[in-house]
Amino acid sequence: MRDPGRDDPRRRDRERGDARAWSGGSAGRGMPPGYVSHPSGQPAGSGLARPGPARPVAQPVRLTRRGRIWAWVASVFTAVVVVVSLGAYAVYAKLDGNLHVVNAFGGLQNRPPAGPPGVENILILGSQTRDGQGPGFGHDPGTDLSDNLVLVHVDAAHTHATVVSIPRDTLVYEPACPSRTGSGTEPAIPDAIIDGAMNEGGPVCAVATVEHLTGIRIDHFVRFDFNSFRTMVDVLGGVEVCLPQAVHDPYSHLDLAAGRHLVTGNQALAFVRTRHGVGDGGDLGRIKLQQEFMSSLMQKVTSQKTLENPVKLLQIADAGTKALTVDPGLGSVAKLLGQAAMARNLHTRDVTFVTMPTLTDPADPNRLLTAQPQDDVIWQMLKADQLWHGHLPTPAAAQVRVSVLNGSAVSGLAAQTAAGLRKLGLDVVSVGDAWAATATTTVSYADGSAAGAYVLARALNQPPAAQNTGSSGPLTLTVGSDFAGVRVPAAPSGSGAASSTGPAPVQTRNAADNICSGVPDANPSP
Repeated sequence: MRDPGRDDPRRRDRERGDARAWSGGSAGRGMPPGYVSHPSGQPAGSGLARPGPARPVAQPVRLTRRGRIWAWVASVFTAVVVVVSLGAYAVYAKLDGNLHVVNAFGGLQNRPPAGPPGVENILILGSQTRDGQGPGFGHDPGTDLSDNLVLVHVDAAHTHATVVSIPRDTLVYEPACPSRTGSGTEPAIPDAIIDGAMNEGGPVCAVATVEHLTGIRIDHFVRFDFNSFRTMVDVLGGVEVCLPQAVHDPYSHLDLAAGRHLVTGNQALAFVRTRHGVGDGGDLGRIKLQQEFMSSLMQKVTSQKTLENPVKLLQIADAGTKALTVDPGLGSVAKLLGQAAMARNLHTRDVTFVTMPTLTDPADPNRLLTAQPQDDVIWQMLKADQLWHGHLPTPAAAQVRVSVLNGSAVSGLAAQTAAGLRKLGLDVVSVGDAWAATATTTVSYADGSAAGAYVLARALNQPPAAQNTGSSGPLTLTVGSDFAGVRVPAAPSGSGAASSTGPAPVQTRNAADNICSGVPDANPSP
């Protein structure tokens, strides 16, 4: 059962204070299948610091009728470029003055290397602050948790976008950050709830935490709050949503019958905030609704030719520039013009929503852990600027080199396991005994080898615990006393489909999908 207090408006920031009181810590925790352990508390995606090349600001261009956007944030960019291109230079200064700019990258150290030329990685944070948001949300002054964390990756050709939602309840490594209140430095936390990073160190800490998690360098930052969201939805005339069953959530105040609805204002906000009303009451069901909402918004903007209506465009541009907080790289109309140019060739069908895979923390059902090696495969896919083709990218089984070690009390189990893996096409390079007996079967892999580890995990009847050691060489499968064996050959080697007993498939959605598809059922006990 999920913790209703996690959404209580009176809830204080428990992410800091005594970290041990809420996280359960790592020491002594049972390591579930797929849980990743990193040396020295460092996340697998972390890269070595390297100053990236300066990115030139794109020149203003006229948006064509082919203009498509990846989210409502991008509609602000496109609105600005069209308004200015149509000759409305009188509003240029007004729009420029609307923007709220925050340096989200000041003082960051040990940043990942810059991505390939042309690639854009944008971190979008939805704040749950109650300050100035009007009645009905409770009273929690000064709190600024990021209840929505979305990493948008736009490929180098600017024709495809992968939008990764990071569940807010995920426990991650949070680097030391300057305090948001200016009262010194907040110490690093090995197991911090990711939504608390912005609350402790502002956007800088949120960026640092996501970069540590993913190993991806963030190029731009956008923040919005309840007021921002409601304003933009209302300017667009509402957004159509769909529910397979009636939802009645006393926490978010969402009360909708089954079927399609045009939602605006507080009702739209309740739709994207509800968690108790759908699924198991956790964050993953809510993310599905948010992805449905963003898909519907994109479909509306493109199908109703919103971008061809100068009056509507000016309304969007004015409301959007007032509603968003951005980094200096987006902190002027001229810079927004360059960002809009990036979005002009994006079509709805070429935008994919992905939910970062997670596991329930065995120490606390209200917390999530990263699921490895799947998460590392996603981050490596984005770092290599690979497109999403419906499944995690994997090498052929013959390209996966494995060393098998026996850490169980069963004599000959390593050799038996090696024989099974070879039947599945994997390249077993050595067999031996582990240094010590172990209860848990694990796979250790090097940076860049997560996809191979995923192939190996799918070859087993029970997913192993995963560990990114950062070292080079073949994968190491250490067979523990919980080992459930190698699966019988069924699917072709190297195929994208996961076995029924292997790691769960990644939750995804294409922005062009029917908005009534892939929607979670109502939670019978919100």
